[in-house]
Amino acid sequence: MEIPAIFRSKRLSAILLGTDTNAYARLALHVVFWLCIFKWFIMQAQWIVGNIDTTSYYLVAFQKNVIIIACFYAISYVLGRKLSNLGIGLLILAVLVLTLIVYGLTSYPLYHYINVYYTTPSFFQRFVKNTSTQGLWTFMTNPSVTYYYIEQLGFALFIPLSIKIFRISYRANFDKLQLEKDNLLLEVGFLRSQINPHFLFNTLNSVYSLIEDKDEVAANMVYSLSDMMRYSLYQANGKDAAVNKELDFIKSYVAIQKIRHSKRLTITADFSEEVKDFRIPPLLLIDFVENAFKHGADQISKEAWVNISATMVNRNEFCFQISNLKPETVARSGAVGIGIANAKRRLNILYPDRHQLTIVETAETYNVTLKIW
Repeated sequence: MEIPAIFRSKRLSAILLGTDTNAYARLALHVVFWLCIFKWFIMQAQWIVGNIDTTSYYLVAFQKNVIIIACFYAISYVLGRKLSNLGIGLLILAVLVLTLIVYGLTSYPLYHYINVYYTTPSFFQRFVKNTSTQGLWTFMTNPSVTYYYIEQLGFALFIPLSIKIFRISYRANFDKLQLEKDNLLLEVGFLRSQINPHFLFNTLNSVYSLIEDKDEVAANMVYSLSDMMRYSLYQANGKDAAVNKELDFIKSYVAIQKIRHSKRLTITADFSEEVKDFRIPPLLLIDFVENAFKHGADQISKEAWVNISATMVNRNEFCFQISNLKPETVARSGAVGIGIANAKRRLNILYPDRHQLTIVETAETYNVTLKIW
């Protein structure tokens, strides 16, 4: 009999390490984890209220479990926000302080309720008395009680937060290695498919010379193609490139598209001079441009349009926008293909807290806005 997929070692490892994105597997993992934590809280509760009455220590364990779960997912939410390190640190501190207050305010009535209605040992009765000498807010005015509650929360949060931090670190490293692997595969595939560059450019120059005086349109197309290939081969191998070089590459691509679609395609390109000194990963923007033509103008037999702009916002924020007319009848199931998916992954890895990608699809248009700061 075949072993279920979830129990295979590689799949289970991926689930535990956070690299498996299956929602049901992740939900099951969280449920099992919190059940185990609840068992641990029951053991802790027995140290506080004793083990004379089962209900009493289950109540204490349940209270702590609910508060710790809320605190854990609040911190997880903060860690997933696109904020500065200082902003994340301040928000986490606020969550921890709020958790301490909620824990203290709920412990007071809970301990008194257990002390009155359940059979408890004498040491618990003394504990309740010592932690409520000044009423409900004793935990905020008595340093010993404050320290005790902080210690309780610290022990409770240590395991889930340690696992969370480990999984975040592992996932970041995994994504980085995966991107490096993909880049290597793309490079190898490109090297396998390319003709000797010198031979190729010499041939293109020869073709350009032959047709320059006879067919200006074809000559311009060859010239634009030559510029694109020269940039791809020689200038796009670094970690980053000047935005104006990337935009020149896009201009060459757009020039070819204008020739292909002739008069039925209107292209508006507005590139601000302010963007020239900004640097981005090579060939990052072309995926969005290619997507606009592939799923826009190429699919429309009547007049079509594509609008492209690149500007600087607040002096340090690069903003790239592209929108295109959608076809009326052709399905767009593949509108966001592998190129856009790869661009998203590159942005998430290279600019985890310094970019915003917004894709809005309406009944007639497809709009992309990318901001990098």
